[in-house]
Formats: sequence, structure tokens, C-alpha cells
Amino acid sequence: MRCKFIALSAALAAGLTLHAQEAPAPVDIPVDIGQSVKDIRVPHHNAQGKLSLRLNAAEAERSSNTAFTFTDLQIEIFGEQTETPSLTVVLPEAVFDQTTRRLSSDRRSVIKGDTIEITGRDLEFDIDSRTSRLSGPVTMIVTAADTTQP
Repeated sequence: MRCKFIALSAALAAGLTLHAQEAPAPVDIPVDIGQSVKDIRVPHHNAQGKLSLRLNAAEAERSSNTAFTFTDLQIEIFGEQTETPSLTVVLPEAVFDQTTRRLSSDRRSVIKGDTIEITGRDLEFDIDSRTSRLSGPVTMIVTAADTTQP
């Protein structure tokens, strides 16, 4: 079982990481310091202008020049096809730091794909590499077990 998890983790990481030659594009969140915005949708494009991910939140508040707080955040991560996301990260509450370009949450978070769902207590999401780190009690459910090999 451990080999399957390692192989699956490697496959997920390979599908979610950007190419090394791509320069990170800035994340433009149109919210002034102290301002709160409801139902915000922020697209993020890679260096070639292709939709890479999209932040969807019920509410976003800018607390400083570099910090944003999101409520009911869904991050849609796009692969080669930009019509539908390949993965979705669901966070009830998260803080985005523009300096480190990372989202963090200390609330129960979920990463969902077509055949996988991973849940953890704490999550850190790197915008540039599109990778996540879950900690705390972590559970993973794979629904397409018939396609994995022993």
C-alpha cells in the first residue's frame, strides 16, 4: 500500500508542478487595505498567459500590503485543459502572503480530484509550484482502485 501511495503522490506532484523555466506571474487581487470584498474570483495565468489556477472565495479581506484573508476559498487548479479543473482545494478559511506566495490554513482542508480526495487539518499551498502540504490527521480516499496495480 505504501508503494501505491508514493507512486500516486509522485504522479500528482508531476501533474501539478510548473516547468522550471517559467517565471512566476504576479497574483493580482484587486482589494484595498482594510477593504472586504464578497464573492471574489481571481484567475492566475502562467508566463505563457494560460489559465493556471483560479481562486474563488465567498469573502476576501486585505489586512496589509502583503496579506489577504479568504473565507470559503476554493482553488481550482488547471492542467493542460482549462475548461475544467484537474484538482480543487477547499479551505474554509485561509491567509495568502504575497511575499512568500503561499496560502495557509489551520482549518480542515480538502484536496479533490476525479479519483482522489485528501483531507487534512493544516494546509499550505504554494501558488508558484501548485503544490500542497497537508499535516495533522490526514486521510486519503482513492475511488478508482481498479486502475492501480499491486
